[in-house]
Amino acid sequence: MTTLAQWLTAETDDTALRSVVVSMAGASAELADVLRVAPIAGQTGLAGHTNVQGEAQKALDVISNDVVLKHLQANTAVSVLISEELDDAVQFENQGAFIVATDPLDGSSNLDVNVTVGTIFSVLPSAGGLLQKGRAQRAAGFVAYGPATSLVLRIAGAVSVFTLDDKGEWVQVVVAAKVPETTGEFAINTARERFWDAATLGYVKESVAGETGPAGKRYNMRWVGSMVADILRILMRGGIFLYPLDSETVSKGGRLRLLYEANPMAWLIEGAGGLSTTGRQGILDVEPTGIHQRVPVILGSAEEVRRVETWYAKG
Repeated sequence: MTTLAQWLTAETDDTALRSVVVSMAGASAELADVLRVAPIAGQTGLAGHTNVQGEAQKALDVISNDVVLKHLQANTAVSVLISEELDDAVQFENQGAFIVATDPLDGSSNLDVNVTVGTIFSVLPSAGGLLQKGRAQRAAGFVAYGPATSLVLRIAGAVSVFTLDDKGEWVQVVVAAKVPETTGEFAINTARERFWDAATLGYVKESVAGETGPAGKRYNMRWVGSMVADILRILMRGGIFLYPLDSETVSKGGRLRLLYEANPMAWLIEGAGGLSTTGRQGILDVEPTGIHQRVPVILGSAEEVRRVETWYAKG
């Protein structure tokens, strides 16, 4: 079977870029070990302070950030780290060719109930500066810590999926993930319906109507509350994920962060044949204005994303 090292050698001749991916994979493998015994070590509770987003940090948020920082700081190919857990970008002494933007532990609110959490990362060229559009990404990926530990990765071509084996080796299990163009599933937090805009209300109402409505088919709703889990499901079997702009998040520009959540996930979904949008423009075309900028996120099966865009086009 193909290992991550073998895949990277075939995927790119840029040894520095390969080393950055290897560093993130190494950090994630270490985090998988930490998470496996975290309840025993009493590490699933709050850390007692908040991050730059104003969110209460879990102890494992802090630990995860430290693990990623350690691995990247040791890599001379990395010049800057942008993390959800840090107010400012970390400038390394290295004059490396790459910037890494990461959410070290996505979905940490699920830790207490043993639901899948993950690590999301984006790799950008240092020459472009901290604020670059998503299309400038040189690589992106995420790790889902579930029943198996899965690494989803794209450099330029197809999206590959790897599983961490019992020897600590990343083994390729999906050669080229493809998001089905059509789907019968959508993922959204329906508890926020009272805040939704007209486009989101229209799309969801149309979907819930099933075969009796304009969509002409039955839908199921899925919502894990962990972006990595929802996006992994969509990559494997199709669907659409929506965290749209609404009346509560409009003042902040959205809920999810552009550089280290929206952009890497859009890069992966589009690489697997899906589409992504804020509702008004492609996510990968958004001009960043800050390292923690928030945006609306809608991505997944192409046919469904187009349906949502049609609703937004109505006004």
